[in-house]
Parts: sequence; C-alpha cells; structure tokens
Amino acid sequence: MLKKFSVVVVMFLVALTGLHNPVFADNHGEPPVKELEQQFKDLIYLETTEDGEVKKYDSMDRLEEEMKGIMVWPLADHYLDTYFEERDGKLYLKEMDGPVQLNTDEDYTLEKVSDDKYKLTQHGENQLRGEYTLTITYSYEAGKWVYGDRMNHVSSSESGGELPDTATSLPIVMASGGAVMAIGVLLLIFRRKSTV
Repeated sequence: MLKKFSVVVVMFLVALTGLHNPVFADNHGEPPVKELEQQFKDLIYLETTEDGEVKKYDSMDRLEEEMKGIMVWPLADHYLDTYFEERDGKLYLKEMDGPVQLNTDEDYTLEKVSDDKYKLTQHGENQLRGEYTLTITYSYEAGKWVYGDRMNHVSSSESGGELPDTATSLPIVMASGGAVMAIGVLLLIFRRKSTV
C-alpha cells in the first residue's frame, strides 16, 4: 500500500514540475514589437468623455480581458490598477501621465535572451524624464508573444534604477505549495491509520 501511494506521489510531483516547464518549439521568431506596441497604446490611451469616462469599455473586466491578451496577468493588473478606476458602474481613466512609450520609428535594440524571451532597450529623451533608457521584456506564452515585463523601466541619471521584474511564476508556486501540503496531510492520515 505504501509503495503504491509513493508511486502516485512521485508521478504527481513529476506531472506538476512538468507544468512549470512548457514545451517550446525550436524557434518562435522575434516578437512583433510594432504590433504589440500599437495594441498596448490602443488599450492605455483610450478615448474618454470630458470627465474621464472611457467610451469603448464599460467595465474593468472587459478591459482586463483585452490586456491579458497581450501581457502577463501581473502586468495587466498593474496597468489596470495604475491608470483606471471604476466609479458608479463606469470605467474611468485616471488623470496622470501615461507610461513611457516605445518609439518604433527610433533606434532600439532587441536582444534574444532565450527561445521564449526577448529584451528590448531604447534610449530616449523628453522634457518630463530627461534622458532615459526604456527596457521591455517579451515572453512567448500560450502560443504567442506577449509583454512579460513592460513596467516603466526607465533609468535616468536622476531617477536611480529600474522597477522589479513583474513576470512571475506565482500561480505555479502556489499550486506546488498546495500540492505539497495536501501530500503532507495524506501522509499524516495514512501514518495515523497504520499506527492505530
């Protein structure tokens, strides 16, 4: 009985670790930088009424679906929390400066980190931020390229560094932790039954 249980536990753990290591094709090509940037701008810089109500989306949920189509979920949550709010059942764009934009007509560097990750770097200058470096990470997930990290990674001589990477394996870590706890409970129950 203990051997059967051990085999099941080992098979479960092997299957669980397999979830974290997705199968990738040899080469996904480069991410569609211009297309993703246009989709990003279309979702962040939405048309609003004079009081800031978003015209195209009536709820945070609908906009969230669209954002999660082009970026990892923690990044989508960041943009929704930072730039939008719901009031009285309506969606509003907060009055603030938008995120740093990638200028696709200017020079930028696109570096392959791995088959499923690319890093883009662009140097620029504007009145608000002065000289800066914008860093964007693209990840190949669920069969397409998305933003893995597109926070305001702006480094300038005045600001002092970058924000932390938002790409996370938190759901997998949480599932793994839950599985380990469940296995521990089962082992305790089995141990009690065998000693009784």
